[in-house]
Amino acid sequence: MHQDRHDYRDRKYLSAVEAARFLETTVEEIHRLGRENHILMHRASSGQQRFDLDSLIHLADSSSPNTISRGTRLNIGKTVQKVICADASHMKDLNDESVHLVVTSPPYFNAKMYSSPSIDGDLGNVHSVEEWLERIALIWKEVFRVLQPGRKAFINIMNLPVRLGGGSYRTLNLAGRTIDLCEEIGFIFKRDIVWHKTNGVRAPIGTYPFPGGILLNNMHEFILELEKPMPEKTSKYSHVTPEDREASRLDKEFWLSIKNSDVWLMNPEGSGDQRDHVAPFPLTLPSRLIRAFSYRQETILDPFCGSGTTLVAASRLGRNGVGYEITPDIASHSIMRLKQENK
Repeated sequence: MHQDRHDYRDRKYLSAVEAARFLETTVEEIHRLGRENHILMHRASSGQQRFDLDSLIHLADSSSPNTISRGTRLNIGKTVQKVICADASHMKDLNDESVHLVVTSPPYFNAKMYSSPSIDGDLGNVHSVEEWLERIALIWKEVFRVLQPGRKAFINIMNLPVRLGGGSYRTLNLAGRTIDLCEEIGFIFKRDIVWHKTNGVRAPIGTYPFPGGILLNNMHEFILELEKPMPEKTSKYSHVTPEDREASRLDKEFWLSIKNSDVWLMNPEGSGDQRDHVAPFPLTLPSRLIRAFSYRQETILDPFCGSGTTLVAASRLGRNGVGYEITPDIASHSIMRLKQENK
């Protein structure tokens, strides 16, 4: 609930801290709203900015709950990175066809929980693969809506082993079912890239030293490349300026490192069961994809932002970024991590 307006009934202007408390958002967001003329500002004799209370009341009344407080906008270098603490199945902050590249790694159902207590909409707290697929379909539909035609979405995912009774197990074909799901939505499946992990997840010892039950260590994940169809006679790069095009030029070594193999050798973020995130990928992964499949000043989306790795990569490569993260604590960590990029 917003700060009770009666607390300020004798005031005309509020300080940035008071305004942030009133709208339940950050001081940075208040200053941005002022710069963009959403809130009238007045410079006090002390030189500090003051924010018009009537403007704040109007903004609070015209905004749905959490519209302001759920989003944090950060200026990192010459880029804008936005972390939105919300369920990505309703990306109302993004217009149709406003994103140029998607790089993400969804949380696996019934895995180590992201949130405690559970948060409605958190896929990490789902305990049925069918429910997980049903709910994540809503997010892939939103990704399809906001992605510009002709552009790509990369989904990092693995086939998940689950235990059965009697010490046996099966592997859930999450990669294949994700491809089928996205094609039903309208994506074109282009290829899968194999991420070969140098320190993957160790399997149990099995029947060693006897045959019959040798369990293989999990040393790979998939990066699914999906594309939104583009109408004929449509240019998908017409918005890119000559300066940004030239600044995005790829050197031969990098070009060949992408072209020559669909198996990429990269260390995970952390190792084995010591990782503090369900599906962490290294900074190298989004960096390669962003550099190879987008131009400077374009917008990169990660609907499962996590600790902000995709947005950090985007900022370092001169791209703008938008990340959705449903868990407040993780979203806060992402924001703090991005702020370190300005130091």
